Amino acid sequence: MKRIEDILSQCIDDIKAGNTSLEDCLDRYTAVRRELEPLLRIALNIQEPPDIRPSAAFKIRARVSLMEHIRASQAMKETRRPISQAGVRQVWYAGWSKAATIIIAVILAISGVGAGTAYASQGSLPGDVLYPVKLGTEQVQRLLTADDVSRVNLELGFADTRLKEMEEVVEKNPEGIPVAITGYERNLNLAISRAEQTKNEGVQTNLQERIALAISNHLSMMGELEDGVPDEVEEAISNAKDIAISGLIEALQGLAKKNPVRAAEINMGTMQGRLNRAEVESERGNVREMERTLQHFQRLRRFGEEISEDARRRGYDTRAIDELNARATAGQMQILGSIYGNAPEGTKGAVEEAMEASVEGHEQAVKGLRQQGSLDDIPEEPPLPDEIPDDIKGKILNPEPDRPINGSGEPGDGSGEPGNGPEDSGNGSGEPENGPGDSGNGKH
Repeated sequence: MKRIEDILSQCIDDIKAGNTSLEDCLDRYTAVRRELEPLLRIALNIQEPPDIRPSAAFKIRARVSLMEHIRASQAMKETRRPISQAGVRQVWYAGWSKAATIIIAVILAISGVGAGTAYASQGSLPGDVLYPVKLGTEQVQRLLTADDVSRVNLELGFADTRLKEMEEVVEKNPEGIPVAITGYERNLNLAISRAEQTKNEGVQTNLQERIALAISNHLSMMGELEDGVPDEVEEAISNAKDIAISGLIEALQGLAKKNPVRAAEINMGTMQGRLNRAEVESERGNVREMERTLQHFQRLRRFGEEISEDARRRGYDTRAIDELNARATAGQMQILGSIYGNAPEGTKGAVEEAMEASVEGHEQAVKGLRQQGSLDDIPEEPPLPDEIPDDIKGKILNPEPDRPINGSGEPGDGSGEPGNGPEDSGNGSGEPENGPGDSGNGKH
């Protein structure tokens, strides 16, 4: 049987379209007639002022503001209830959720945006007339989602939607890409914030891991998305990847506080993906994107060192992390050697800087393993590719002290980033990332 809120929305749309009458709708749904009739009469008896035509954006804002006010009022009442009455709270929330959905249906009728329009908006893209309605329905879903796990999953689902929108607007309306990217950044920020607010540490750790894995997958999807697109579109997608890298690091910072080994594993897997992508770009001769991707690699490499160092300060056994970092060096150097061979003379310096970052990480990992007596078969000297000239090998193994080797333009802070999005949102995204032991006070 249909839910009362679905029946209400359908009746409102049908009556306003002239397809049926109020009595016909009530006769059709006799089982819920007593509950349905007063709601229908309230919705249908409200007349729209003839000379006032609010914009679609205003209608969305008004509906969202009303829902936020209702929820805030109900939340205040809820805090006054005895904590021991958990069962009562569950019954109350179920009733509130149902009532809120009915209220939404009535608001849709009053504002002129019917349930059918809201449904149709789900296929809209940035720049389309119905796109604000689509974002409004997402906000309503946020308001009706109670627990932190569901909230995080909801935002990650919305982030996936923004990526799909990017893919579609590339061909249909490239001007809509910045809108999708801004929405993507907001979805990541909200997902990370929801995870941080979770009181249960075990649940929080699982959510942070889920966010980090999702973002790592997003980076791969963006790489495929930018293949063969115009330069201006490629630049916009590169900005989206910068946002993703910042979000990944922020999620991993939280995860590293409880499970530094898992954080290091995800970080290393993402580093490998960035290197693989840099190799693809070097083979295509796309020097700009190759350099940008190598900067991502360097930033993640240095963040991996921070994970190990912070875990060591907090008394964790870092052997697994250090071994992971040290053993990864050989494979990284092999790929970097291939990229070096493809890079034009004027751009080989970017590859050398990435090698220096990898060497530095290897040296730190070896130092940690040696202190713990766990060096085993790991070579103390990092294996440099044979195709690298001897003089360059010397520079890589003994870099100049003042030379920036992290892609940021400043030596040694690990915070460099080639950009933080299509526009400066003022929310801290361009600031250096904090280490895993510092949760920071801003979003990327």
